[in-house]
Amino acid sequence: MELTPTSVDLSKSVFQLSIADSQHRVMQRKRLNRTQFHRWLATQKPVRLVMEACGTAHYWGRVAHSSGHEVTLLHANYVKPYVRRTKTDSADADALLQADRNPELHRIPVKSVDKQALQSLHCLREHAKSSRVASINEARALLSEFGVVIPKGDTGLLPLLREGIERVPPLLQSSLFVLIEEIERLADQQKTIDRILKNFAQSDDESQLLINVAGIGVTTATAMVARVGDIHQFKCGRSFASWLGITCREYSSGSKRRLGRITKKGDNYLRVMIIHGARSALRAAKHKDKHDKELTRVERWAVETEQRIGYNKAAVALANKMARIIWAVWTRQQKYNGNDANRFAA
Repeated sequence: MELTPTSVDLSKSVFQLSIADSQHRVMQRKRLNRTQFHRWLATQKPVRLVMEACGTAHYWGRVAHSSGHEVTLLHANYVKPYVRRTKTDSADADALLQADRNPELHRIPVKSVDKQALQSLHCLREHAKSSRVASINEARALLSEFGVVIPKGDTGLLPLLREGIERVPPLLQSSLFVLIEEIERLADQQKTIDRILKNFAQSDDESQLLINVAGIGVTTATAMVARVGDIHQFKCGRSFASWLGITCREYSSGSKRRLGRITKKGDNYLRVMIIHGARSALRAAKHKDKHDKELTRVERWAVETEQRIGYNKAAVALANKMARIIWAVWTRQQKYNGNDANRFAA
């Protein structure tokens, strides 16, 4: 049975619904508060719910699934071109219906509670890391105002900061000590999250598959599992690499094909992590080559590419290959061997 398409423009407390017929023509509009929307989902006969993949969308998707509704999530950037004239809640809901008519638009699967919790852990880890860096920079800057220069680097940082505090006016010392304690607390928080991620990876089959790929560690593997969701939504490895934004931006017309820098589309967090992982793998391969150790086919390719086009470009090229390898081992559920490059990096 074909379900009635119904779009919802989500917000914190107001939910704009556009209910359409089988031809996606709007037949009715509703504006509900949070309680009314909960009640509507529970009492309404099953419909096909279309929403933007924004904040709370996965939660509402799970609530709708539990009530028997079919849920479709669309990326906000794909919906925006369908908004006609001025932007209102009802116009956004109508645009969702029009975007839903395009079968080529990428659908986003609804995350499970466990995967969303795992993704939230990564958000907390990144917040702790960035907050710690900001606090360190603040402490360095304040101390430098009184002629106390802390050497670059993270080694022995806290003792140096504590020693530096003794050389500033007493009026400032107590507040600086609080800032140092905050830096230490944030470092402990990041270490705690890292232990949680490590324990999760040890018991998760998907994470273990990804960790076998050179350049992929616990943090990157668990981030992939949390953020990608269903890897089978990508039809090939190149599609997955394109989703990560590590394929070339193309400016082509007619018989002229121009390839530029990588697109940097998609998930910025995953793209940064996989490129950093590629840098690590490239350094390891160069170290093995320097000491005349046997290289796998991927490592040999990475070293030769670095010699041909330079370190940074080779690292991004290796990241692209790693993304395709990740797609292959994940979809086939096969442990990766570095000598199987041609079979895996499809």
